[in-house]
Amino acid sequence: MINEYLINQCINKERRALEQCYNACAPYVYSIVKSYFTNNEDRKDAMQEIFVNLFNYLHSYDSDKGKFNTWLSKLSVNQCITLLRKKNKLVNFVEYKEVKEIPDNEDEVLSNLSRQEINDLLESMPVGYKTIFLLRVIDEYDHSEIAELLDITKETSRSQLSRAIKWIKTNIIRETKEYIYG
Repeated sequence: MINEYLINQCINKERRALEQCYNACAPYVYSIVKSYFTNNEDRKDAMQEIFVNLFNYLHSYDSDKGKFNTWLSKLSVNQCITLLRKKNKLVNFVEYKEVKEIPDNEDEVLSNLSRQEINDLLESMPVGYKTIFLLRVIDEYDHSEIAELLDITKETSRSQLSRAIKWIKTNIIRETKEYIYG
């Protein structure tokens, strides 16, 4: 459990506190990293960068502004996006003008999927779609925040989410047919 006392010890770079904080936070951070990266080397890089940033910027955490897990989640997602950008994996965005329609029923489409089904689909989803999907549906960023974070327009964020949902639907239908017909 992360509390003010442990945070203060970590800010003072006390080794035992740093280890305790790492052990307490690593599973949560890894669950975020795993969503954004499929390659184990990329996951390791992300984990390392996140914890370097965590320990370097822990002094900026303000418990009056929110929970520690919320702060850690934002830090982790931002670092994942930074690493995706560095590795040139965020190049699959299609501009808004190329998309004909954006469905309004995104929550309805996804409501019947189990977490495991979503995780399985995310593993094979194109990075651009996956990033927008994770930011919007899983991490609950709005399209304005996504646009700012990824340096794209809100419309591009919406269109990528639309395409991600279509991609999911297509793959669910294909998997269902393969299961039924072999």
